[in-house]
Amino acid sequence: MDSTRRKFVSGLAAMTSASLFSHNHSLGLSIESQDFLTRNYPDLSGTYLDNASRHPMTVTAAAAVRDYVSGLATGNEADVSSSVRTNFAELINANHDEITYAPSTTLGENLITTALGMPASGGQIITDALHFIGSFYLYEQLKRQGMDVIILPSQEDGTISLNQYKEAITEETVLIAVSHVSWINGFEHDLKSLSDIAHAAGAYLYVDLIQSAGNTPIDVKAMGVDFASCGTYKWLMGDFGLAFLYVNKLHLEKLQRPWYGYLQTRNFVSPETHMYPFDTPGSPQYISSRKSGIEGFFNGSFPPRMIEAAANISLQMLLETGIEFLQARRQPLIEALQTTLRERGFRPYTPQGSKSPIVSFINKNSESLNDRLAQANVSISTYSDRFRISPSFYNDMNDIDRVIDVLGRA
Repeated sequence: MDSTRRKFVSGLAAMTSASLFSHNHSLGLSIESQDFLTRNYPDLSGTYLDNASRHPMTVTAAAAVRDYVSGLATGNEADVSSSVRTNFAELINANHDEITYAPSTTLGENLITTALGMPASGGQIITDALHFIGSFYLYEQLKRQGMDVIILPSQEDGTISLNQYKEAITEETVLIAVSHVSWINGFEHDLKSLSDIAHAAGAYLYVDLIQSAGNTPIDVKAMGVDFASCGTYKWLMGDFGLAFLYVNKLHLEKLQRPWYGYLQTRNFVSPETHMYPFDTPGSPQYISSRKSGIEGFFNGSFPPRMIEAAANISLQMLLETGIEFLQARRQPLIEALQTTLRERGFRPYTPQGSKSPIVSFINKNSESLNDRLAQANVSISTYSDRFRISPSFYNDMNDIDRVIDVLGRA
């Protein structure tokens, strides 16, 4: 995919603003929570509206990384693994023992398909054109090895309908795999209805949460999600190399272990051995004790601790502030983009009334906008066929006015 996006400035320091949360009281955010969020504003050069590509770290998350590195210099290594996984579990309403790590969102998706026995199991996978582009390589390869893979097309209004899934699903369907919020245009799937369709046919529902976790309310239990994965470098304000993996623990007994990592064992530092000095004679030479639950199935090796430290602080901020508040705070910005750019002749790709933080417009040769955007120090994503704008909690209407002014008319 040919994609052009300009790099954001990553300097992080405290920042003040006169336009902070003018509607905070009506939205129910306490003064303490408002102050906490305000102190976390990233300090960026220019107008950054490309958070769906990579979200800047908050001030306190960056400080947590520095503290971790300082600790290493003095021989003190902080370990927040339990805390960060518990925080993510709370964010999506999962049980804490249903969360582990994966190196990335797509590798989490790979682990799930492998745990389901694919491709040897055979059967059908259904996904759609609004799923993450990187996932299609996985399904292309599974198709080449005998899986029946269906990619449903998006409709004229930028949506995927439930009827499309109802018509496509069969008794051979093993998995429906979707992005909760599409990276392409912000379309949000009705996950509860989709899981009902999957479960009625005896299939599972996998969900990529990377464009929704941290900006859109998620309840994996109420939504009926079976498996999910989510990297931290976007709306969870961590970095590359750390993702969360959710597996409904009711399914563990039906899964195969997709890989063998030493952190799946209870005693990897001091297992029972019969091959070292002072060991008692015996056979076999190495005997492990496997952990129960998700850790015994999916754990690999140690996660990147610096990213854990950042994600832990960011998750605390999100939980303290409330996703519903952040969504309500953002919605006027989304509506202004939708309304004004439509009026200026740009063809919308994001469905009307969308509440996700991603707004896209179909526009041929959008990369031709790059020079104009760069001169104005405005960052969005441009592609050969569209452009995408993705505001976050620190953006305001001044940012929206600026990007609209730079884009001009179609």
